[in-house]
Amino acid sequence: MSFWYLIEYRKFVGLIQRGVTVANILYAFVRFFKEEAHRDAFVRGDLYMNRLKFFKEYEEELISNVGDEHEGLYAWLQPDKMTMTIDHPVTGEEIVVEGIAGPVTMGYSVHNDYHVYCMSTYYCDNAARFETFEAMQAHIAIDIEKGDLGEYCTIIDSQKFLERLDQRLAVEAQSGSRVGRGLVEYFDPEIFSGFFDGDQAILKKKNCFSHQKEYRVFVYNGTTGDDSRTLSIGDLSDISINCRKNELDKCFIMTPKA
Repeated sequence: MSFWYLIEYRKFVGLIQRGVTVANILYAFVRFFKEEAHRDAFVRGDLYMNRLKFFKEYEEELISNVGDEHEGLYAWLQPDKMTMTIDHPVTGEEIVVEGIAGPVTMGYSVHNDYHVYCMSTYYCDNAARFETFEAMQAHIAIDIEKGDLGEYCTIIDSQKFLERLDQRLAVEAQSGSRVGRGLVEYFDPEIFSGFFDGDQAILKKKNCFSHQKEYRVFVYNGTTGDDSRTLSIGDLSDISINCRKNELDKCFIMTPKA
């Protein structure tokens, strides 16, 4: 079994020649696992979610893989884009802090307690333009050479998955939880300076993680701690296939129609 996506190539080329932006389309999700048993649990519909602090504190030798100390920041401010001052409590003198060596970062502590679930995504960026079909294929492809999220993986129909997920998220929201989902957007930490609004901070990461093409789900039920939780959305075996990481290109295929 494979996921096939047929694209009308002549129409696609026409859009390219006219400079039309390709629509932002989610084709499929891919979830990687280090253990086969964890993959089996996912196919049963059990989404194992760690709190955001888990990823901030995760230690590993690989760079830009699982751990990210800058998860959930709502502000990333370049030194030349901000001014920091100290007011003397007695004299009232305003002292400008000089020599800030790097970006100043800020985050809401509450975001540390959000439970999150992460997947990779075959999708086409709505800002992308391509000269050839092959260029579009390369853009959509997931880079499996960088990092190591596991050798076992599941490819799943994105739209059907989201339909089932949203039903469960609606129940969570009705019980008072804050919920959300979306593609992660990546920023250049050397250039970007600014703020991310509210829970959107959970969907922002440095561009050194961009090879993961991450899609993220989050739920916050008002609790705090280090515990994980499982979000059960029902059996997914009818809309997914399992394979090894090195078989992804054989299982997800995009073919232009003549």
